[in-house]
Amino acid sequence: MQLPDNVLRAHTPSAEDNINGAINLKDAPRRSRWTAWCDIAQSVTGGLLAIFLFCHMAFTSSIQVSEDLFWNLVATSGLTFIGGTPHEWAHVVFIGAIGLLVCIHGLCALRRFPSSYHQCRDMAKHVRLVHHFDTSLWAVQIVTAVILLICVFPHIISMLTSPSNIGPWLSGLHAYHDGLLYTLIFLIAAEVHGLVGLYRVLVKWGVWSGEREGLRRVMLVITVLMICCGAATAWKYYSIGAARAVSENPSAHYTPVHPWYDLDQMKN
Repeated sequence: MQLPDNVLRAHTPSAEDNINGAINLKDAPRRSRWTAWCDIAQSVTGGLLAIFLFCHMAFTSSIQVSEDLFWNLVATSGLTFIGGTPHEWAHVVFIGAIGLLVCIHGLCALRRFPSSYHQCRDMAKHVRLVHHFDTSLWAVQIVTAVILLICVFPHIISMLTSPSNIGPWLSGLHAYHDGLLYTLIFLIAAEVHGLVGLYRVLVKWGVWSGEREGLRRVMLVITVLMICCGAATAWKYYSIGAARAVSENPSAHYTPVHPWYDLDQMKN
């Protein structure tokens, strides 16, 4: 269909319009904005989850200082300072919010996943052909995402259904029954996926304007440090769990020596 002259000559394209091909955009069909919104949602939820990884590492690694410190931090996150008694619903709300972020992030990212054997084969060929570091990271993201899909939901569900079991002894017992191999696979997949994702978000949205090589090195160092810290913490929980498993009352809750809150009031 030929457009009338008054439409064809309604806008004189600039040099930039000609380079970008904007002269033909007037007749191009409008695509749905949902793709753009999904892209934004994926980046925002991914960034929030990456920040959560740092907070989670600091929280769980407090067991390295003392069992009392971890117990007190759990009590504080349970809003024990309000009324002097722990509020388990606070743990449920927070863990549920993290689970919701994981679901939103995963659903938005699924559109980038290969959905067939042929697409997986083409992706592998593309990675080998391009031989670019960022393209390889994309493949790493997909592999670690599959591992997290298997590991993260049982972890979240166990805390949602038993928030009272979050503590030095019972968390250690849980780590002991899960096994070190499972914990280490979960740890490595989570840290690699989170830090690589954070790197890609910083580059994609122009937050980092310097050389990518420098940012990649920083992220690599942080990833290694997070994995080493997480591995030491996992071993600490596993050791505590192993000791509790052979005790007379393995399901007993930890009683702190130096609590930040009144224990008698918490039991009432």
